[in-house]
Amino acid sequence: MSDFNPALRPGLRLGAYPERHEAKLDWLDRGVQRLHGLLSRQGIFQRLLMRRFLKRVTRYSRTASELTDTNLQFRTRELRRLLQQHGLADKTTAEVFALIRESAERCLGTRHYDVQIMGGWAMLQGRLAEIETGEGKTLTATLPACTAALAGIPVHVITVNDYLVERDAQSMAPLYEFLGLTVGTITEDMDETARRAAYACDVVYGTNKQIAFDYLRDRIVMRHAPCGLAIQVESLHDTSSRASRLLMRGLCFAIVDEADSV
Repeated sequence: MSDFNPALRPGLRLGAYPERHEAKLDWLDRGVQRLHGLLSRQGIFQRLLMRRFLKRVTRYSRTASELTDTNLQFRTRELRRLLQQHGLADKTTAEVFALIRESAERCLGTRHYDVQIMGGWAMLQGRLAEIETGEGKTLTATLPACTAALAGIPVHVITVNDYLVERDAQSMAPLYEFLGLTVGTITEDMDETARRAAYACDVVYGTNKQIAFDYLRDRIVMRHAPCGLAIQVESLHDTSSRASRLLMRGLCFAIVDEADSV
């Protein structure tokens, strides 16, 4: 579980615009996938992992509460380096969750409950987390969003309308900024320059409609490129290259609010 990573990160291996392609599975792989899905739905093993992760976060939270703001931010930068070097390992991720929880209490005046820690862990694993309205979905989403962003993974937080996009981004902005992260919003009335600047942020809030159409615009730009590496090479010698016309940084990691509606 510690090596599992549902997210993609731009770089030399995956290119500047990574996205997941549907794998072609043979009959044996499909059988194994169905069996894995059946075992996952039983949830026993997952609950054990979740409880173990929560205990780690609780332990790290005691240490985080004793740090000054300066030391907390310094430790966040250290963990950011570890995440970018080694990925979303459980031990590092647990400490990051603890620092996010402590930072939220200092910046927002509210602290993640244990159930939100478990919900954030589930989302970071690429799973659905059922959280009722009023139980702090927006705050819960900051756990996987901040962790993935600190690991260098572009994050999209997808919701249903522009009002929620702006409200959620603005309300959580002090937390992101305290952790050294940038946050942007994508709304209907923005031009391409503003959209490109927003997508360059570590965490981007937008609606499913806006992000889907921006992705389609990027596909038109990339339609004749043999691969993502070709676009990167082209950008080295052409100031008007396709890379300069792209809006997004790929489809790396998304957190979907109101998944049943979206």
